[in-house]
Amino acid sequence: MIIQIVRKFIIDMKDHKKEKLKALKKADEKLKKENRKKKKNKKSKKVLGVVLGTGAAVILAGYVGVGFYYQDKFYPGTAINGVDCSGRDTAYVRELLKNSAETYSLTIRERGDQTESIEGNTIQLSYQDDNGAQEVKNQQNSWLWPIQIFGDKNYTVNADSSYNEESLNQAVAALACMQDANMTPVQDARVEDNGTTYEIVPEVEGTTLDKEKTLAAVKAAVDQRQTEISLEEADCYVKPAVRQDDENLKKEAEQLNKFTSLQASLNFGTGTETVTRDQLKSWLKKGDDGNYYFDTETVKQTVIAWSEKYNTIGKPRDFVTSNGATVHLTQGDYGWRLWQDKTTESLVNMLNAGQSGAVEPTWLYSGEKHGGNDIDGTYVEISISEQRMWFYKNGTLLVDTPVVTGNPNNGNGTPSGGVWRLKDKASPSTLVGRNPDGSIEYETPVNYWMPFNGGVGIHDLTSRSSFGGDIYLYNGSHGCINTPLDNARTIYENIEVNTPVVVY
Repeated sequence: MIIQIVRKFIIDMKDHKKEKLKALKKADEKLKKENRKKKKNKKSKKVLGVVLGTGAAVILAGYVGVGFYYQDKFYPGTAINGVDCSGRDTAYVRELLKNSAETYSLTIRERGDQTESIEGNTIQLSYQDDNGAQEVKNQQNSWLWPIQIFGDKNYTVNADSSYNEESLNQAVAALACMQDANMTPVQDARVEDNGTTYEIVPEVEGTTLDKEKTLAAVKAAVDQRQTEISLEEADCYVKPAVRQDDENLKKEAEQLNKFTSLQASLNFGTGTETVTRDQLKSWLKKGDDGNYYFDTETVKQTVIAWSEKYNTIGKPRDFVTSNGATVHLTQGDYGWRLWQDKTTESLVNMLNAGQSGAVEPTWLYSGEKHGGNDIDGTYVEISISEQRMWFYKNGTLLVDTPVVTGNPNNGNGTPSGGVWRLKDKASPSTLVGRNPDGSIEYETPVNYWMPFNGGVGIHDLTSRSSFGGDIYLYNGSHGCINTPLDNARTIYENIEVNTPVVVY
């Protein structure tokens, strides 16, 4: 038993020793591998350091080299007064600027693709070195070349005294574009009537130059040695004050089209007047606020013309008497008379409100009907020769009576040969007649008083016992129509003011 245990111990020890030797060998191999890797990394870092150091040296050398190179030279893309100075030194640039001055020419671009030019020798242009090129070079720091070297760099060197200013003034004044005869006048946009509507006529730019501004622009171009100038871009052309997109212009066109498209008519009984577009145009005025309106006084002139056409007061007319005869009447104040102010007011108010429609004329005096003799079925008819009076109402004869009219033999004959309107009616009334010296000639009370022509009227006279015949020739009235009481009452109770009274 003991021998077996010892034997197992010896075997285990051998196995343990083998395992230990194996582990030691594996550890040794790992250590050698790590040492090789460390040596390799150390060598790589050494190489990288050498490379970086060499690159930095190259970059520094390049930076310094470029910096030294451009210490007396202009960077690429440098232009002075339009002359390419890239890589040139200031001495060379001075010579270039001198040569450019001697061959200098300014092209002037005008509207309509027109061009003109001013030559350097015309204005006695010469190069005067004012150290401007050196000042430009001083702005280019050669040690800042990584920042400044890229892109175009344009510089302008002023040379204000390098030409004859009077010669320049004369050269500019001699340009064709500066001649008044060659300038197309500028025109503002405007509203214009094409016959049927108002439209906006666009502005005309024209070719009129602001001569002072043009001279200043050309002078500035020469001062800066520009080789080309656009008068358009230099804003030398006179501009229209009003353009077609002007809001006030649009508003004006809208107002005018609105007002001149209105429709208005007036029926005067014997004819209708329709307001025309031309009349609307002639009536319009523009206010201080820029708005249009229909002017009352201008409209009234047209209304006055209409009234002269349709008024019938004082115009001759024919009348068929109760006996069937026709008499021609030329006197009187009966008929139609337009109230001009009121009619004008009605028309103007409607139009200024922007409304269309029919306007009802306002009559100051009116007849019974329009047309013919203006007399319809209600009237008083008085025949001097027959000493007779008729009163019709709506075509029905209400009164047929003898009367006594004014005595023509003592200068009191009743006015005749016309139509008058009844002015008033009163019951009772007292008629007063006066002498030329103002004293009272008579004072007569009456029951019914109906005047139609000044102090001449229809009235009763109870003191008179008979009427008609030839009484009026020796015992006539002072001009009034003396009427029996009952007949005077009937007329009074049925007649209205403005009723026509025909006397013949």
